[in-house]
Amino acid sequence: MTGQELSALLSRHRITLIVGILVILFAAMGFFGYEKYQRHQTEKAAVLYSELIDTMVQGQTSTARASAGTLIHQYAHTPYATMAHFFLARMDMEGKQVPAAEKTLMSVIKNTSAPRGMRSLARLNLARLYVDQHQAHKALDILQNPQPAYVTLADEIKGDAYASLNQISQAEQAYHSAMSALPAVDPYRTYLQMKIANIGVAP
Repeated sequence: MTGQELSALLSRHRITLIVGILVILFAAMGFFGYEKYQRHQTEKAAVLYSELIDTMVQGQTSTARASAGTLIHQYAHTPYATMAHFFLARMDMEGKQVPAAEKTLMSVIKNTSAPRGMRSLARLNLARLYVDQHQAHKALDILQNPQPAYVTLADEIKGDAYASLNQISQAEQAYHSAMSALPAVDPYRTYLQMKIANIGVAP
């Protein structure tokens, strides 16, 4: 193709080329702009999460609750929003607001965009809540097929649930299962052995 032919081709398709270049430029600007926005949002959420922890430590429950609510509603797409749910559930449990705590933990469990590990932790927390509320069967239901990283904790809570139902052999089996996943020198084994002794079984 000669230079003259190339010039003629470019002249005929100049509008298409200009539009194509503009689309690419605007797409790039949109991507980097959105990335910057997301980074800015995450940074703001991190600061607010730090304030949430500080106010919790200082016992400023109302301020901590407000910070958690802001994280959940205004920074929902950051990991700090998911973590805020756990603080909010804890405050609800300490305030004897059991239905609210259950609802908060369940929202994490049902949030498919949340990290799987966070959803597993929410299940464990909810199961513990059910055991404390003498709803052992609900605890056992929610502990089915735990994530491998949390098997030990899940087995311990299962043991507590069975113990509350006075199903001693199942409780002992669950505690021993929790112990079997721990190293022989892990001090947590002593704690589990105490639980076994508390249900009247020699560890």
